Amino acid sequence: MAERASSPLEKLISLGFVAFSCYHLWTTAFGIPISYLHRPLYLTFALSLGFLIYDSKGKRHQGRPSWADMLLGLAVLVCFGTVASLYEMTSQRLSMVDPLTPWQLLVGGLSVLLVLEITRRTVGWVLSAVVVLALLYAFFGPFMPHALAHRGFSVRDMIDYLNFGLDGIYSIPTGVASTYIVVFIIFGTFLEMSGAGDVLMDLGRALAGRFRGGPAKIGVLASAFFGSISGSAAANVYATGTFTIPLMKRLGYRPAFAGAVEAASSTGGQLMPPVMGAAAFLMADILGIPYLKVCKAALLPAILYFLSILLMVDFEAARTGLKGIEAADQPSLKEVLKRSFLLLPIVVLLAVMLMGYTAFRAALIATASSVLVSMFSPKHRMGPRRILKALVVSGQRNVLIASACAAAGIIIGVVTLTGIGLNISSIILSASGGITLVALGLIMVASIIMGMGTPTTVAYIIVATLGVPSLRQLGFDALSSHFFVFYFGVLSMVTPPVAVAAYAAAEIAKEDMIKIGFTAVKLCFVAFLIPYVFIYEPALLMRGSWGRVLVEFSSAVIGVVALAASFQGWLFGALGVLLRLGLFLSAALLILPGLSTNLIGLCLFLVFSAVAYLRRPREGLRPADEALGTETTGRLSS
Repeated sequence: MAERASSPLEKLISLGFVAFSCYHLWTTAFGIPISYLHRPLYLTFALSLGFLIYDSKGKRHQGRPSWADMLLGLAVLVCFGTVASLYEMTSQRLSMVDPLTPWQLLVGGLSVLLVLEITRRTVGWVLSAVVVLALLYAFFGPFMPHALAHRGFSVRDMIDYLNFGLDGIYSIPTGVASTYIVVFIIFGTFLEMSGAGDVLMDLGRALAGRFRGGPAKIGVLASAFFGSISGSAAANVYATGTFTIPLMKRLGYRPAFAGAVEAASSTGGQLMPPVMGAAAFLMADILGIPYLKVCKAALLPAILYFLSILLMVDFEAARTGLKGIEAADQPSLKEVLKRSFLLLPIVVLLAVMLMGYTAFRAALIATASSVLVSMFSPKHRMGPRRILKALVVSGQRNVLIASACAAAGIIIGVVTLTGIGLNISSIILSASGGITLVALGLIMVASIIMGMGTPTTVAYIIVATLGVPSLRQLGFDALSSHFFVFYFGVLSMVTPPVAVAAYAAAEIAKEDMIKIGFTAVKLCFVAFLIPYVFIYEPALLMRGSWGRVLVEFSSAVIGVVALAASFQGWLFGALGVLLRLGLFLSAALLILPGLSTNLIGLCLFLVFSAVAYLRRPREGLRPADEALGTETTGRLSS
């Protein structure tokens, strides 16, 4: 069927996205304007074009937008364009002191409503509802319970604070999105269209395809490679899961397990350096530390995360007798490596940052290099038409991030305006009864709840704003505190009931989302323990002596093996209940910090592993056997 010709209006919208992307490439190359101008311009581009490509149901327009959507886009141009045009005045005035004109109040009020609507369309109603609750809290403060009460703020004050300064809509989230994230989305799109995405997928197939459970391991590796750059767990599921989930199902994996592997792996991509779904830039900016220091701290926990999933996938394949993919379906590693030059932009990105350049300048240079290396691949050569398409897609992908960051800015504005962050810290400390571990558990639950249904960057912003002050009051250092809440904010993407990555995987796997969600939680269970390790023992974040780092990491690696064996019921052979419980105990002792507990855990692991090895069945389990094998289970339990 021939592709439908674009209408003049659709071509004009595409031209708008090209201009949007080119503006940010230009400012990255030649200097970013003052924040009071640059951030409103960023949202003017993104939100006005967003209303032209997303309809009222949150679906992408299949033709020209409606008149109502065009009017909303025009309203964005007027409202946010007004704020941009007043940047000199805004940069010099005192917020909530210098009066605003009636026109400025109208523009500011409409801007908040427009952010709510575009967020509902692009991100979903959950984040919009949180923003509405935040605004209601700011207004009804005097009527709140004592612990949450504040003096209350008028509508005029809220419009002023949220719109005409850098404390609300145009605060840190929009600032980072308009400098770092926008350029990295452009880089990721160019990298994908230059053929690097195909190479990453084929590399995963070539490296892991022939091993038992190969398709699942392909999904894990591809998601680790691709997920860090994609910036969205759900998008990562669609990018890699459309291939890996059907392949896993074909080779015998249960649909729930196949979907869970992809959901857990795609979520883990947000924890993997160097990009970490753009959260690394936010964290570096908030903490005022070098970006590479954040990447360095994130590396070991991310390795443990993916090692855990790979082991669980391997043990599941061994337990059920699943094999790798057929040789005919497996790409040659030699042939894949011949195309590996398409991955050079990633090397360029890291090399330029190591030379001392800013992360967004490095992304710009890496983007240019992706165009250059594509010239050596006839299939993926980026000529003018392909470059224009990449610019359009990059602009479209920025709409969701811009909407979410503007909404998150409103939440942060309310938090700073009302001082609720300190109130929440007091409530958590009071509810924990002064017991640090209980307080950490409460912060964990709060971070998971606050992160539900939001993109990685927004989840991190919200949980860092509300959770980090509590951790700081408990005496933990800033970097560990930020990583603690970040991990649980990201894990909300696979934690039912609002698990966006599990939703995406369920659609592909044709399976119940709740089943996939809970299976995914089991697969990445180690990620629920790791934050408790590095909050008490920063060595896992590569802080401290190399000897201490090596000891903690080695102990955690052995603990991950024990945990995977316990959960999957396999180590050299099928495991009985007592061996699984024993291995779980040894895993907990090995993963949690402390030399004495690590040594006890190691001894237990060696003992239980020896017992499992001696009791292993001579021929293992046949594919036709049930989960633990009737005869084997009876023999091991005796």
